[in-house]
Amino acid sequence: MRTPLLVCNIGHEAALEAGDPLHYTPPRLIRQMRSALWSLPLWASPAWLDGASWWVHPFSESLSPYLTEHELSHIAKGDVGDSELILWGYERSLARSLAKRYGLSGGETCSELPQELKPCWTRAASALFFEKYSSVPWRSRVAMITQIEELAKLLTQGACLVKLPYSSSGRGLWRINRLDSQLEETLCKLLRRHRTLLVEPLLDKLQDYGAEYYIDEAGEVQFVGLCAFETDDQGRYLDSLCQAPEKTLQQITESLSDPNELTQALAQHRAYLSREVAPYYQGAVGIDLLTYRPYGVSSRIALHPWVEINLRYTMGHYALDLYRERIPQGSPDQYRFGILSAQRAKALLSTADAPTLDDAGRLRSGLLPLTGSDLTGISHFAYLRDGEGKRK
Repeated sequence: MRTPLLVCNIGHEAALEAGDPLHYTPPRLIRQMRSALWSLPLWASPAWLDGASWWVHPFSESLSPYLTEHELSHIAKGDVGDSELILWGYERSLARSLAKRYGLSGGETCSELPQELKPCWTRAASALFFEKYSSVPWRSRVAMITQIEELAKLLTQGACLVKLPYSSSGRGLWRINRLDSQLEETLCKLLRRHRTLLVEPLLDKLQDYGAEYYIDEAGEVQFVGLCAFETDDQGRYLDSLCQAPEKTLQQITESLSDPNELTQALAQHRAYLSREVAPYYQGAVGIDLLTYRPYGVSSRIALHPWVEINLRYTMGHYALDLYRERIPQGSPDQYRFGILSAQRAKALLSTADAPTLDDAGRLRSGLLPLTGSDLTGISHFAYLRDGEGKRK
């Protein structure tokens, strides 16, 4: 196996929205995020590397002061031998640039994205999943629309959530109860620009989860685990619960009025991935789902089996890897991994306890900065907190 060269290219979707050009410069915000967060793989590497050595590509010199010489030794500084580029998400222009920089054969990472995979970014994959694989009673209300009249018709069945293509993590969402002239004008402009929008029912959400998978070289779909996560009022990612995936599986199963809904959803995920993705893709995949309370049935909790698919190494994958490598095994505490803007991180750091690590580098208590903690020169801050770390 060639030595992996891991690249934390957060925000890779923007390159695909731009048409996957060979020469591409990410927007300023994405460049800032990469500069701040690139070092996350130094703390935990993907489980499927199975203990192999690896490199991490640096986007800047910003680093957590708690990294040891052992972790710092993984930073790629020059000759990385015959390494294999492994990007968190597909970005052909970056892969070609890095392959040239390090003198590597980029392989599939430098190839054009197969047409069969593009629905995973345009959100058409969601409509296909509910049409062919899901059995939820409201599946007919999930649709890709090309005209505003189609949305008006769907709104007669209840409030809707409208999603832009090439967006994720709470971006590009509209919660709509009714159409007014201003909103209709906005959505018509978006339809002219993007050609399609995804529409699905607006549900009374209780908890977000990520079902994390890995597709290996043979095309086998491996279930990595479930991870609970939190979002803000706009649906933007805040933090993930770092605990044993078996415990999360038990918690979501016990919360559902019909536990079979989760079993069915995971089987449907595997069927979709095996047929629609695995023939064209090797790597990490995350499918978000959530629990919700059906309107008018206050005592019942149901499962939304597919919020979106992410063909990339997700924050859920990373949270599970952090649990495996950086949390004392058997600890009863709830640990959380999160990412905040530098402005919001200032308030967090002002009240947090300094981290206490054991001899193996696992967090026993306090807050561990995973990235640079000098907030004057960075845009974002990532952390791992102990059982007192639930957001206050």
